[in-house]
Amino acid sequence: MNVKQTIALLFAASASFSAFAAGFALYEGSARGNALGGGVVGKAVDASANFYNPATLTDMTGTVVTVGMTTEHPTADTYIDGRSGRKMNPGCFVLPHAYLAQELPYGFALGLGLAPEYGLGTHYHQDWPLAWNTRQTTIEGIVFNPNLAYKVTDDWSVSAGFRLMYFSFDQYIDKMAASNGENYGTVRDHLKGDNGMLDWGWQISSKYNITKKLSVGVMYRSYIDTKVKGENHTRVRKYDDSAIGPQVDKGVRAALAPYSAYGITPGTPQYQKLYADAYKKAYSEAVANAHNQVKSGADSAEGDASASLRLPQSLTVGLNYDATEKLHLGTAATWTQWSCIDHIYFNLPGDNDQDLPLKWNDAWRMGFGAAYDIFDDWTLMASYVYDMDPCRKYYGTTMLPPGDRHIGTIGVGYNWGSFEFVVSYGLVFMAGESLGLTDDLGNRHKFETSNGLSHAASVSITYHF
Repeated sequence: MNVKQTIALLFAASASFSAFAAGFALYEGSARGNALGGGVVGKAVDASANFYNPATLTDMTGTVVTVGMTTEHPTADTYIDGRSGRKMNPGCFVLPHAYLAQELPYGFALGLGLAPEYGLGTHYHQDWPLAWNTRQTTIEGIVFNPNLAYKVTDDWSVSAGFRLMYFSFDQYIDKMAASNGENYGTVRDHLKGDNGMLDWGWQISSKYNITKKLSVGVMYRSYIDTKVKGENHTRVRKYDDSAIGPQVDKGVRAALAPYSAYGITPGTPQYQKLYADAYKKAYSEAVANAHNQVKSGADSAEGDASASLRLPQSLTVGLNYDATEKLHLGTAATWTQWSCIDHIYFNLPGDNDQDLPLKWNDAWRMGFGAAYDIFDDWTLMASYVYDMDPCRKYYGTTMLPPGDRHIGTIGVGYNWGSFEFVVSYGLVFMAGESLGLTDDLGNRHKFETSNGLSHAASVSITYHF
């Protein structure tokens, strides 16, 4: 099994529900990092320093390995044009992480990380009214990240790293087979592809001890330009015979028009016979036309497909403060340039290319966490995070429901010899929001979410060699 297959297999059971993270960036680097709201940028806690700030790798000695996972189970109520829709409940998702930190001579440290940095998972019922926008979407972006850190002085460390990303996209849409202002049925598109693990970016970071108790960290992650290549598969999902009524009326009128010159008008015996024959013929032709519209729509959309996307740059700054020997505080703020995603252009077979406007805003994520050592081997942790929504109200998509997020997390850590075990549990509350969508017939719809909630549980195991 090669590297790409290994990473793909690792992530095959992994995803994140984007409605509960800013944009579709992920921040679940470790159980301790989650429990502290990401407030570990200025001080290393385990090998997940590769994720939060690799410059802090110089804080650790020997060899340190951290592995674990985060699970999320999100739900939300949906409303379409003011009417209650089906509850959004895509199930439970798993986000794995694995890190290595290795002390090197002369003040150097080596780090390796494997963790998801991007993810999205939305799943609606197959009969929900906005399936023409999206019915099911999964985005997976896992990054292999080698880092090299160097302690410039006793108080100042720097690092640089390389980010090799595997990115995949999988989406189902039940699009309208619309023509001349009528919808003749539904064609199910299944667009699936990946980037072949060919795209990469970089990151740099720094950490400085202002005093023995106060430290500051900063990390910059670069853009990653990715191109997903794959295939679009289609099938006819259903026909909508209600759309043929206007065609039948038009056909009947055209067939009977010439007979009015001969006095054959409604109410005469001849008219009734001619009307029955004309209706039968017009109905047969209208049904055949409707089915051809749907079938040709499906056939023309089958084939190779691709999409290009620039993943945003970000900047994270954090402070860590040892208030007492037992109480440790941390805070972190991340700015992400989501405005670089103005739109996503899908190159689809035939004449079916799609330009999805997003026009996102830049967004901030701010977290504060505290840890208290209740005993020598036991630590309690708690945090709060505010996560801004980058979506624009009138340029939305149902694959990313709108709304800011409020995240509260608690955790506990236990040291046992060379092992450290950390578990955390968080509740993610999503603020109710709405966005406007326009279907292929030009009809405007209002999509709203409320009672958005996700249960996020994490576990990490660290071993010090």
